Amino acid sequence: MKAQFKALAMACVLAAGTIAAAPAFALHVVPTSTTFIVSGPTSLSILGVAIPCTSTFTLTSDSTGTVVHVTQAVFTGSATCSSVHAVFPAAPNNFWNVALNSTTSATINAVQVSTPFGTCSGNVAATVTYN
Repeated sequence: MKAQFKALAMACVLAAGTIAAAPAFALHVVPTSTTFIVSGPTSLSILGVAIPCTSTFTLTSDSTGTVVHVTQAVFTGSATCSSVHAVFPAAPNNFWNVALNSTTSATINAVQVSTPFGTCSGNVAATVTYN
């Protein structure tokens, strides 16, 4: 079974609000200690300009499968999408953390991208499907 991010949404405007506590059950990625590729449609909006793209993320999981990181992100679909670039934090944590919310949803935390219209950052909600 292959996990795939079916839909991703990024917004450059962050709203303050209450964050729900993590569920009491543990989710994990199988197989563990592996690198895998996920992709799907992405809707990025900055300064009122929508940039619909396809994103392809390279993810790695730890030996328990409970810690997942995004180590690479590529955006395709149009000339504008090709000019969207991932900005990862400096080493040693040069990745984005993935929170597995349920078997069908995840959140990619502290995503930052540069676009022709400026830099955008925030958390990305992802819908997970299985093929």
